[in-house]
Amino acid sequence: MWWEYLRIARRVLSAHKFRSTLTVLSITIGAFSIVTMSSLAESGLSTLRAGIDEIGGARLIDLGAKPPERSDRKRESYFRGLTQDDRDALFAALPHLQAKTMWSSLWRRDIVADTGRFSRSDVLGVDGGFLSLFHMKLARGRGITDEDDAQHAKVCLVGHKTAQLLFAGDAVGHWLTTQQGARCRVVGQLANQERWGVNFGFDWMDLVVLPLHTIADADPLVMPAVSVTITTDDAKHNEVVKRIMNSILVERHRGVDDFQIFDFSTFMGKFDSFFKTMQVIVGFIAGIALLVGGIGVMNMMLVSVSERVREIGIRKALGASPRDITLQFLIESALMSGTGGFIGVAGGVGTSLLAGMLIKATVAKSWVNVVATSSVVTALVVSIGIGLIFGIFPARRAGALSAIEAMRR
Repeated sequence: MWWEYLRIARRVLSAHKFRSTLTVLSITIGAFSIVTMSSLAESGLSTLRAGIDEIGGARLIDLGAKPPERSDRKRESYFRGLTQDDRDALFAALPHLQAKTMWSSLWRRDIVADTGRFSRSDVLGVDGGFLSLFHMKLARGRGITDEDDAQHAKVCLVGHKTAQLLFAGDAVGHWLTTQQGARCRVVGQLANQERWGVNFGFDWMDLVVLPLHTIADADPLVMPAVSVTITTDDAKHNEVVKRIMNSILVERHRGVDDFQIFDFSTFMGKFDSFFKTMQVIVGFIAGIALLVGGIGVMNMMLVSVSERVREIGIRKALGASPRDITLQFLIESALMSGTGGFIGVAGGVGTSLLAGMLIKATVAKSWVNVVATSSVVTALVVSIGIGLIFGIFPARRAGALSAIEAMRR
């Protein structure tokens, strides 16, 4: 019986190809929009999360200086900001540490190389733990060590893009001078390691990294702007680490709150909530197209009922019940919308994968291609559901027709 219903439905829809195609297309657009937009949004989220997780994710804690909000009379009684002594005290006392570093970003600065080429790159002052904490890999040469920092060594590292711009790809052994007047020999070149959307105040590809005290000799603004960044061995230990960190600094800074602690576990929770909300909004907007398609399905089915009144009368005269007629039209409606949903889902999956490959090739090599399976299932179910919901009224209208009146018309 069900196979017969489907056969009749396919034959009826095939008899009105143009009209059926237009109606199916309205459902297709809605399903296509849901899958494409949701998949691209989830791909962006996965790419960002992969970049953040690579450097610690929720285990990251960042400590930076800020203008104090209380204890005004104590502000001038000590050196403002974070000091090397603060760092040493924290690193000696904090439990559950996996990686740690003290660093400062001077943002974009002019750079001139011994090749005579100029560039504008991010300049950073770091200690020996910087590369390890941020999982920055070397393509050649060596990294910055704590001995380099302690000795104010005139050495530096350059990013992959910086090496291409200034030294045609091979920077080790060359010299460069920063806008601050710090001259250094390039001892290491960072690998081509892009982290799309992850921003810590510097470009992962276009930067110059010097020992913290070396660049501080050339620019007195470096030390007041330093940050201390750590990763714990587990995000569940972040709260304990923050409390100890706060207690040590309050005591060392004599009660003046000239520092702020940023916990990435809180940020990651808000980050996930924000993107889930965005996905719901995207799905809602795309769902409007499905709703419009549902109205188109209802309109076509009403037209189909009015055109097939005599057929309905004949079938009833031959023994078909109102339930049989109603079910026949419901199946036709569900088949039409389900076909549109399937085509839209297939097109959405293909488009999102193609767009992801294009983004990975041209914009972000670290792009993670994800197909939102929940959106695929939702689009298919909602497409068929819309066919059933919007097909109920025309189907019941067909089932309620009187056999005698239908044959007479």
